[in-house]
Amino acid sequence: MITPDIFDTSSSLHIAAADYFLNCYKEATERHNAFHVALSGGSTPKFLYQLLAKPPYKTEIDWSKVFIYFGDERFVPHTHDDSNYKMASEALLLNVPLVIDHIQSVDTSLSSAELTAEDYHLRLTQQLPRDKQGNQQFDLVLLGLGPDGHTASLFPDTDILQQTKTLCDAVYVAKFDSWRISITYPAINHAAHILLLSEGAGKVDIIHELVNAQETDNKYPIQAVKPKHIMHWFIDKAAAARL
Repeated sequence: MITPDIFDTSSSLHIAAADYFLNCYKEATERHNAFHVALSGGSTPKFLYQLLAKPPYKTEIDWSKVFIYFGDERFVPHTHDDSNYKMASEALLLNVPLVIDHIQSVDTSLSSAELTAEDYHLRLTQQLPRDKQGNQQFDLVLLGLGPDGHTASLFPDTDILQQTKTLCDAVYVAKFDSWRISITYPAINHAAHILLLSEGAGKVDIIHELVNAQETDNKYPIQAVKPKHIMHWFIDKAAAARL
């Protein structure tokens, strides 16, 4: 059963998300002196990133302990306007004192999306800490939600939904006629924390359906996110209008 936290305004939603990011950072650094976080793309996290790049968050976080990853990426150059890396860089990465080697961007300069996904899977297996069961584990995964029920780049009716052997895979999204690279369910579900952010009237119907769905329903890709640990849904009043 999904029980989202509902915020009156977009601003209060983003402040709550920034507070959650900070709390996850504190927990992770107390546990293993590092914070491994997978960023998401889109307009909602952009405002979160801009908040994190300002006090008090900018000054309360020791950015040398932060390791940045990307939950998904478009197979375009990092300079392209569709690049999640470009958005995150402009909103956050260039505005805080991160260690350059701690930014694990998706290498879209390779010759194919498949090779890019293989490269990113290898880096995730090498860089991520492991939980007590030996699974690679993000400290925090940020997710969004599309009106079609997709999250990261796990879109309906795509082969990546069946991928259970790798932490990352390439996916062709027919409706956009484009390739993307995305972390997979095993990478998401083993995260210590998952935070899904969704806002706006365009998400009203999908939020209503998801909140009222049965636990066993698997109509949408987001419903296969089955966290082993902690997951929160933060949405605004506009997205919650039918609840």
